[in-house]
Amino acid sequence: MTTAEGGSGAEARAFDAGGFFEFDLASGSVKESGGERVVVLTEAVFTPLVQSAVASGDLTALRELGGALGERVEALLSDTQRASPSVVFDAVAGHLAVFGWGRLEVQRWGDALALRLVDAPAHDEHGLAVSALLGGVMSALGQSDAACVPVADGSFLLVAAEIAEEVWGWAQEAEDVGALVARLAPGGAS
Repeated sequence: MTTAEGGSGAEARAFDAGGFFEFDLASGSVKESGGERVVVLTEAVFTPLVQSAVASGDLTALRELGGALGERVEALLSDTQRASPSVVFDAVAGHLAVFGWGRLEVQRWGDALALRLVDAPAHDEHGLAVSALLGGVMSALGQSDAACVPVADGSFLLVAAEIAEEVWGWAQEAEDVGALVARLAPGGAS
């Protein structure tokens, strides 16, 4: 993970990808380190499932997947509210990477955060699948309803869920992260 921010607080155990998945060939199952069974899918199989969800407008499963990943980070760190942002985002990046979602980059724009998944699978043209996934992760970590709005430059701007639709509209005007952050700032243009 790359980040343009730092922090202080209770440092916790870092993410360790070694042994994250347990393969039981005798029973034909795969479990992640928390004991939950997972199914390994190729991108060729997974992409049409995501595209179908995007087309139907129901990204609940991807948001729930993100929420589950966020909860795993919570369990790993035991107290994300006291851990430094760097430790939290390193753990998020590790979980996203082991599940094949790409490499997480975090950018800080004043009080705003923008996330980007480099080398993420291209499931849908507008990034709605990744938006739902990241929104689920951030909602679980922040313990409040959050959204990650896709922006023209491939980033996802973290916002409160109640303003996500408005920010999405602004983003459709081909605004970059900086312009959106400026609009969100007190006294910014609405």
